[in-house]
Amino acid sequence: MDLDAYRARAQALATDLNRAHHRRFAGIDGAWDPESLYAHHAAAYDDASIAALREAAAAEDPEAAGTQAARRLLRFAIEARLGRVTAATDAERARAEAEEGLAELTTALAAEPELGRRVALEEQRLDIVTRRLTPLAAEGLERVRAETRALGWPSARALLATLHGRDPGALAAEAEALLRATDPPALDGGDGGPAAARLDLPRVHRAAWADALLPADPVARLRAELQALGLDERFTIDAAPRAGKSPRAFCAAVGVPGDVHLVVAPRGGLADLEALFHEAGHALHLAHRPAGASFEDRHLTERAAAEALAFAFEARATAGIDDARLAAHRDAMARLRMRHLAASLLHDLDLLDAGPALTLRDRYARRMATATGLTWPSAPWLVVADPLLSAADYLRALARARALADDAALVGALTG
Repeated sequence: MDLDAYRARAQALATDLNRAHHRRFAGIDGAWDPESLYAHHAAAYDDASIAALREAAAAEDPEAAGTQAARRLLRFAIEARLGRVTAATDAERARAEAEEGLAELTTALAAEPELGRRVALEEQRLDIVTRRLTPLAAEGLERVRAETRALGWPSARALLATLHGRDPGALAAEAEALLRATDPPALDGGDGGPAAARLDLPRVHRAAWADALLPADPVARLRAELQALGLDERFTIDAAPRAGKSPRAFCAAVGVPGDVHLVVAPRGGLADLEALFHEAGHALHLAHRPAGASFEDRHLTERAAAEALAFAFEARATAGIDDARLAAHRDAMARLRMRHLAASLLHDLDLLDAGPALTLRDRYARRMATATGLTWPSAPWLVVADPLLSAADYLRALARARALADDAALVGALTG
């Protein structure tokens, strides 16, 4: 296979998709038609390309760390193919969420001090999930399972073993071991008592009690941290208020390294500050990639390695703030994140094996309750599905991030 010719096709798809995503979610342009974008770049993920990349990946040395170009390009092609088959259901889900005001309900839940009112808001959220989102999630999951077989893999597990370079069974065993080795954290409910149910999590994440400890200007705090570490910004920070802008910070890599955007709509609070630093970690890493490197070395850094950098930089969001309650809260949230990811990985594997089988609904609720120590509803069992097993990448990333706490190690990894 001519890998250079394929790299050109992959670059064209990545550029167009990332540019459209940036413009839509930065509130610059309301147009968002991923189906048309994928159709225009079908040569980046068609049967012939995937078959040729699969053959080239099989010929690579699995022990040659840092290379495996064909395997990384194969993962890009397969994820693009699956993105194409789920584009319609994903777009419909986004429309349904916007029409029903799901994000606004979650914001209200985070700010609501009265338990009875939080219960009512959560019931509204779960009604939307069941009525509007679950049928679309089931359809999307079945499309992924069917496309896996159409591509020639015997099962979704076999496909994911190719993408991750590891047997999903081994990933599951590691997740189960993590859950056995740790306990659910006690979460600060913000009202003098611990959180007891999933409906308390938006309020826990918001941690309004910590506002007085946090910087008034998150972007200025980020820039101060960059200066302290001796890091060049090299990316565009878009903090301007704009209708239609995503409330959560995100990194848009239109071109790497020269056209990287960090988009933020600061609303205040610890979770927003952490998200800003996390996405800044991605932006820093991408903006420091060598301009002359191959497409995969610029855009397709191994997922766990890239997320480890983002998690390590996120950990610096509250550097210099000496407060015992804040430190305990962040430690508890870190443990919750790991246990939640482990349980999510196990649930995703069940869904890939069995599809949207109703027997998994109650199992999901029990599994998440055990992992988090919180009362957990069964309604989201399908809308949380992640057929690409991102939880596996995140778990590995969190383990690697611990080795990047030192300034020199972090700066070297971000810029190397």
